[in-house]
Amino acid sequence: MRFSFVLLTMMACGAGSDSTADDDDAQVDDQVPAENPYGEGKNCPAFETGTVKIKAGGTKRTLEVELPDNPEGAPVVFAWHWIYSNANETLDYLGVRKLADAGYIVVAPESSGLPYEWDTIDKTDDNVDLALVDAVLPCLFDEFQIDSNAVYATGHSAGGLFTTFLTMHRADVFAATAPFSGGAFTWDYETPSRPIPALMTWGGVSDEYYGFSFHTATLEFLENMDNDGSYTVACEHTAGHLPPPDALDMMEIFFADHRLDAPSPWMDDGIPSGLPAYCEG
Repeated sequence: MRFSFVLLTMMACGAGSDSTADDDDAQVDDQVPAENPYGEGKNCPAFETGTVKIKAGGTKRTLEVELPDNPEGAPVVFAWHWIYSNANETLDYLGVRKLADAGYIVVAPESSGLPYEWDTIDKTDDNVDLALVDAVLPCLFDEFQIDSNAVYATGHSAGGLFTTFLTMHRADVFAATAPFSGGAFTWDYETPSRPIPALMTWGGVSDEYYGFSFHTATLEFLENMDNDGSYTVACEHTAGHLPPPDALDMMEIFFADHRLDAPSPWMDDGIPSGLPAYCEG
């Protein structure tokens, strides 16, 4: 037995063997896997760059994944596509795929085919898209021991609305979120389980789609979040219902400075110079 071997080594080597025993114990400790903070992963696929299938909420879902060179202990970004779009288009158009070069695991789900792509109505665990998040995270932790204090979400339009929904309903797992043209009207707003940093970016009063005012939804969401003590950054550009050209830079700066286990450093230090001048904290 390993324990017996350590005892015999100590007796044979005398007092000088104490450091060997300590080193051996440290090696044993290193081999103990960290407890999965998301619970047990079930029916987990092997994650690799490209298309990955996973079962969540009783249905088979499709993910487009981009892995960094070293995914062990990496941060994670979920990217949610807009209406009538797909995961790869969001990865490329918003530039989120490039976050893998900065060390992030990037996960872009395909929607289940709902009329507005993502379920922003059902607030229970029966929500198919909340179930997807809840299925992916434990599997990622099982495989890569991801940094559970550095999980983020972003998306534009329908994806921005679902990112906002996650801000309210999964604040316990997301360190910060960056919705582009998202928001939530007051009647749909619910206080997050903890103050959560959110970078809200939208295209001003002309940011509308089929009569839905992302301008109004964002302003109401910002007001409610601020009243609840969450840290928010408001970035109102003038491009209407389009993400700004520097969307990738904005989210990368924001995510890098925010963690689940620490308050926002921007609350004291202010917005860093890398963000556009139209952003206000």
